[in-house]
Amino acid sequence: MNTIIKVEHLNKSYRKKEILKDLNFEVDHNQIIALIGENGAGKTTLINIMLNLISSNSGTINILDNTKHFKEHIGVMMQSNISITRITVKEILRLTQSYYKNPLPYEDLIELAHLKDLESSKMNELSGGQKRHLSFALSIAGNPDLLFLDEPTSGMDSQSRTKFWQTISTLKSQHKTIFVTSHYLEELEAIADRIMILQNKSIEFDGSIAELRTLEGESLVEFDSALLPDLFKSIPDITDFKNVGNHYQFTTKNAESLVRQMTPYLNAISNLKVQQNSLDSLFVNFSKGDANYE
Repeated sequence: MNTIIKVEHLNKSYRKKEILKDLNFEVDHNQIIALIGENGAGKTTLINIMLNLISSNSGTINILDNTKHFKEHIGVMMQSNISITRITVKEILRLTQSYYKNPLPYEDLIELAHLKDLESSKMNELSGGQKRHLSFALSIAGNPDLLFLDEPTSGMDSQSRTKFWQTISTLKSQHKTIFVTSHYLEELEAIADRIMILQNKSIEFDGSIAELRTLEGESLVEFDSALLPDLFKSIPDITDFKNVGNHYQFTTKNAESLVRQMTPYLNAISNLKVQQNSLDSLFVNFSKGDANYE
């Protein structure tokens, strides 16, 4: 895969307060990357530096090989919505399209952003959720290869959020790269290829959710069986073992490995359930673990 973003030794301070310290990472083409962290961790600062909206104190950022017109290939949806009076949704979309050499076709644009019924509405008359849809439409108007989304579903209802992430999945299938931050971690869990945790001014974790589960997750495995407990107690991946009568409950850090080791007994097992930690709980565990380490 081709590298589309490369960040090396990035540092940022405001006056005497250090915000980002020696950040290093790369992003490959056709990935969905979720950047998560607590409020004030520096997520928006990092995005603003990457977009050259604010300067860093030191370090280098290479986006799309820093080609002459690389901004033609970038779309941005920031936390704050733009609202202009006396201009309609259709007019602002057409105006935004005119800034690009190869914009997304208008009909595709309003369909992807679910704005078909709002074309004649004025921007300042839209609800909060509708403004988020419009902000998204403006971010993809230029048909970008790289898309930055900062809290994109804030203000949307649950149905709109579901449709939004379906659209993001569609964009990925068109070989787009998407860099997203959100406090709705359950949404990121279903869509992200890669999780980056920004904590203590640095990228403390960078990998898949499966890798994060290996570090911080404990899955719950439950089933019913008449088999004797001694058959299971020797399985090394079980961290906590409980059984009452014919009901078994195991805790493990590697659910997939545990189930594989139970394969010889599956014909004698019923009501098997595997419940893995959510990204939300994994993030909480990771943060607590880091606090304990300090």
